Amino acid sequence: MKKVSTTLATQSRNISQQKLTIGLDLGDRNSWYCVLDEAGQIQLEQRVRTTMKALREVFGIMPHSRIALETGTHSPWISRLLRQLGHEVIVANARKVRLIGESGRKTTGWMHRPWRD
Repeated sequence: MKKVSTTLATQSRNISQQKLTIGLDLGDRNSWYCVLDEAGQIQLEQRVRTTMKALREVFGIMPHSRIALETGTHSPWISRLLRQLGHEVIVANARKVRLIGESGRKTTGWMHRPWRD
């Protein structure tokens, strides 16, 4: 199994010249992130341990990007860390995000609903 840093270094070379948007779903032990390119296409989906060392290793080698995450237990210290690494950080309250907030469930239930204008 390749080290995360080796895999990311290879992948980051491919996306280093683009303006990226990253969604970060925080968990107590592990977090998941999804990297979108300028066209909104998924470039990378990966799991990362929710530790300062692991997050620094992953996001420290990425080009400065816009990173969105939900409010929660870990969002204050993680948002500070990501800003220190040079990223633009958006912390969103899921209850106030219309698309998620209108769902009856916090999880992916909104994905299964037909889109409405």
